[in-house]
Amino acid sequence: MRTVDELDISYAQIDLPKLEPRLGLFDRLERRKLLIVIIVVVVGFSARVYRLDAAGFAEDEANKIFAVRCYEQGDFTANAEHPMVMKLLCYASVHTAGAWNHVVGNTLHLPLSEEAALRLPNATFGALTVVPLFLLTTGLLGFRVGLITSLLWALGLDAIWFNRTAKEDTLLVFFMFCGFYLYHRAKQVRASDLRGKERLFALAGAAFGLMMASKYFPHYFGLNALFYTLVGYDRRNNQPLTRRMWAKYFAALLAAFVIFNPAAFFPETWRYLWKYVNEELLTHHGYLVMDKLFVNDLLQTPGGNPWYFYFLFIGVKLPLPVLIAFGAGLVEVFRRRGKYPYSRGYVFLRMMLVFWLLPEAFVGCKFLRYSLTLMPVIYMTAAVGVIAMWRLTSLAIRKFAVSGPVARASAAVAIATAFVIAPAVETIRSVAFSYPSLYVNVFGRSRIGYFFPHDEFYDLGARESIRFIADTAPPGAMIASEIPGVVQYYLERFNRPDIHSQIISQPSFTLNQERPTFVLLQPGRVYFENIDNFNFIEKSLPLIQASIYEGAATAKVYLMDKE
Repeated sequence: MRTVDELDISYAQIDLPKLEPRLGLFDRLERRKLLIVIIVVVVGFSARVYRLDAAGFAEDEANKIFAVRCYEQGDFTANAEHPMVMKLLCYASVHTAGAWNHVVGNTLHLPLSEEAALRLPNATFGALTVVPLFLLTTGLLGFRVGLITSLLWALGLDAIWFNRTAKEDTLLVFFMFCGFYLYHRAKQVRASDLRGKERLFALAGAAFGLMMASKYFPHYFGLNALFYTLVGYDRRNNQPLTRRMWAKYFAALLAAFVIFNPAAFFPETWRYLWKYVNEELLTHHGYLVMDKLFVNDLLQTPGGNPWYFYFLFIGVKLPLPVLIAFGAGLVEVFRRRGKYPYSRGYVFLRMMLVFWLLPEAFVGCKFLRYSLTLMPVIYMTAAVGVIAMWRLTSLAIRKFAVSGPVARASAAVAIATAFVIAPAVETIRSVAFSYPSLYVNVFGRSRIGYFFPHDEFYDLGARESIRFIADTAPPGAMIASEIPGVVQYYLERFNRPDIHSQIISQPSFTLNQERPTFVLLQPGRVYFENIDNFNFIEKSLPLIQASIYEGAATAKVYLMDKE
């Protein structure tokens, strides 16, 4: 009989318990992606809706209100230079706010003003942009870069600035990045799943159709195609589309554009657009940059607004930590190709930055709100820079005989504080106590409204100045300004329809000597057609009121007596 000691156990398999590798911070966060995205969207939404009506309407926004009134009458050709999606959302929001105020808001002392109602769709879609931006960035550059990018967007001062105005650029960005992500996702689906790929390409086409039904900037659709041409054929994630996929892609694009922008096919719209393109509807030209007046006209390309316009914007309007991170990201993106699969993300950033900044530098017509389409790329690049600086900081800390996990954690806290939390605090301060459009970084030297007064002020303070006139003007007075829509809207609200309005830049304008005339001057509304009148009024007439923010006068009221 053999004993236990005599058994041959040389081939016995002994299964020891396997210890799971310790998860890092980013690994644990990645497991809760959905929760993180929801929290970031809520934070971004809160920052965008707080004090949403702090500023009065700008001229473009007043025109949106008048378009909503036309929509109520079945006229969809109003404000025809812009597509319908923005106006449809404004229409729904204004009427929903009216119902809210009637049923609940006034009772609970939580009414929604018309300013807040008109801007609410953009604030909402601005916050929701976190979703496609996070998904696309994660797919191209990894979870860490995607997380930081979404945080920078959610609490980004310049993103919030434009998301709080009723202009079409916010919707353009949202649907554009939805299209970018859905097209990217369709490319990732395995070749055998034809239905899945076709469905995603159709959704991507619909997103691009909505993008063009939000604003007539179709070239971003072309940039998406250019990107997949530049990265070349790759059987893993850049397979060519079949004819059926192309058909569904373009059919969905066309269907979305037609369904949500039918006014584009009305003869009245075409007649209006023809006049608009030929500048028959414009009474003024010019844009003030650093106290110098430039022609702001597409037909003046490559002249017009200065080539450094958007570079100046980046230099003085980005919070300093974001600017530093963006600079670090530029070095990283253009110095290295990036490891696969993130090399595709590096190509995307290089392409978007080059094909955005270089053409826009020479286009004659420029407005700061156009830069909203650049901000996601800036934040993505800045996030790449943050990760690069984190790695360098971790290596530097490890030189002091600190363990790897401790070094990485210490570096993460330091870098996050400097490049994510610090600019977020600046944003919160600006939204809560000032206005995001007035912010300038240390390179701006506190010169509020000096660099781009038109976009920075955006008719801020006009509401308050018009209220002053409404409270003090005698019956039948005259007000001269460059914002007839804003004047009309607020005179109606302040119950002064008897006050007449004139536009200073019109050739027929003269200072009326027959009755008391109030003149409303704004630094952001200086044009070639009115600069002589502006200079004369400022030197000759008494200043009786000024709307001042952060030490800058955004609107001034002058009085001309019949004496």
